[in-house]
Amino acid sequence: MVDEFDFFRKVRAYYNNVPFLVQFTYRLSHRVDKAVTARGSFSCRVNPHTQIVEYVIDLRSDSISRPYSEHSSFLFSSLYDEIPAQSIELNQFLIQALRYPLPIEYDWQAFVMSGAEDAVNMQTIQQLFKKWRFKSKDEQPVDGKLKVGQVLLQWQL
Repeated sequence: MVDEFDFFRKVRAYYNNVPFLVQFTYRLSHRVDKAVTARGSFSCRVNPHTQIVEYVIDLRSDSISRPYSEHSSFLFSSLYDEIPAQSIELNQFLIQALRYPLPIEYDWQAFVMSGAEDAVNMQTIQQLFKKWRFKSKDEQPVDGKLKVGQVLLQWQL
């Protein structure tokens, strides 16, 4: 059994800036996707007043750019707006909040690690990327057609 203050202290110490890697693609032109990598880390915060563990991520991708391209065929026409060099950046983004039960008579590390694997995975990162829009030269939002291929948590406990 762990008391709540000890739980708070250990979660902050052990689960601060845990690195992860995201491999994804973006649409470069008609049927051509380009692979990119993003490096991130997640940290856990504990709010003892509400009994919630919060998972917060920081993420920065490699530079992404795309020239203007247009593809026409007999059946369809595809237009891809230019994306000037930029990267995806998320800072202190709250991705999940879990209520932890009291008293803490369970394996709290397994609880936190399970929550992290639920928070930082292909589906949740893909949902974040669906909302992400790059900016064109004239500051208009551009969809890069991002598709997450793999998310790797790097546990070092």
